[in-house]
Order: sequence, then structure tokens, then C-alpha cells
Amino acid sequence: MKRLWALLRQRCPVCLQGQVFTSLFGMHTHCPVCGVKYERETGYFLNSMFIGYAAGFLVLVPTAVLLYFLDVSILVFSLIIIGETLLLTPLIFRYARILWMHADQVLDPRKSEEQERIS
Repeated sequence: MKRLWALLRQRCPVCLQGQVFTSLFGMHTHCPVCGVKYERETGYFLNSMFIGYAAGFLVLVPTAVLLYFLDVSILVFSLIIIGETLLLTPLIFRYARILWMHADQVLDPRKSEEQERIS
């Protein structure tokens, strides 16, 4: 339950407390609370792109199908899909990265710098 709450609040996958993002698209390189480096290796967030693509697809397809059945013009269809994409891109970007980081932490756990000093 703690991990789900941390995921929803976009917190560190290791300590579940530190903020991950500094701005709409900007991220801390390390957790401000536990000091763990978010990007494990070069290309680490490549898998989050796949999560983002899937999320975008799942969000946009119902809208596209609804607009198709409403028989709107191509211009209206395009404007609505582009608008929805622009509005949801920051949300999808952030949650795709957060979801990937938490899934990776569950599958391949790592300790914070503080925990490594103690052990």
C-alpha cells in the first residue's frame, strides 16, 4: 500500500519519500531524501517510453472511437486528438517514468546510499 501511495504521489522508488520531479519534465538526478541515483545506466528510461506509448494508446483510442461514431469532421477529430495529446503528455511522461522506476525497484531492489553505508 505504501508503494502504491508513493507511486501516485510520484515519489522515490527506494525510500518512497523523495520527490522525483523538479518541474513539469525535469527530474532530480538523485533522491533528495535517500540519495539514490534514479538513472541506473545510460538509456535506463527507454522502457518507460514503451509504458508511455501504451498509456497514450489506451487513453486516445476511446476518444478516437467515440469521435468516429459521432461522425465529426477530420478537422474537429484532429483538433480534439491533438489537444488531448498536448494536455496529457506531461502526465503520461511523468507516470510512465515513475511506474518504470517502481517496477524496476520491485524486480531488482537496490539500497539507498544511507542503507549501504550502514551495512
